[in-house]
Amino acid sequence: MAIGPDQKVTTTGLMGEKPTMPKAPDLSALGKGQPQQAAPQKPAPIAQRPKPQEPNIESKVAGLPRELLAKVDSFLADPEVNEAMQQIAPENASMIAQFKGNENIVALPEKALAMWAVEKYPRENIQESFMDFITELSEVQSDDTNVPPDMATQTDSMMGEDPNVDQEITPEMEAIDQDQEELA
Repeated sequence: MAIGPDQKVTTTGLMGEKPTMPKAPDLSALGKGQPQQAAPQKPAPIAQRPKPQEPNIESKVAGLPRELLAKVDSFLADPEVNEAMQQIAPENASMIAQFKGNENIVALPEKALAMWAVEKYPRENIQESFMDFITELSEVQSDDTNVPPDMATQTDSMMGEDPNVDQEITPEMEAIDQDQEELA
């Protein structure tokens, strides 16, 4: 919005004046100057592909950190994955075959395990629940016991008689149970 020359509000700019069109520049003298000399063009060099180098897989594997090498080992231990990797990289098949195991690997998303761990081990945060789950998985459950086999079936405990075993009930005990006899 603007206020025109007669102090009226206008939305199209100044009213009463014709729009002025800019004049086009005169380009007739443009081609009549000195001719330009074209610079001699050199042929562009043809880019050559680098020759594929023989990858030194042994040195690359040896240079991996232990944690990463453990992950590669567990991944390639699956016989089907190992076979597929040997077909993908046949030049490294002998190195890949060294990692081959006997059982298939079941891969689960970490998020799914974390959700299950939160349900089983409710803690303040997911990390604590997940760490408790991992700790339980990594604990070794031993079937070895320190009790000799012939002693494991006996009911006697080290403290003496087992209080849960029925004993012979004497008449005095029966009387006490019936509130018939007072204790002295």
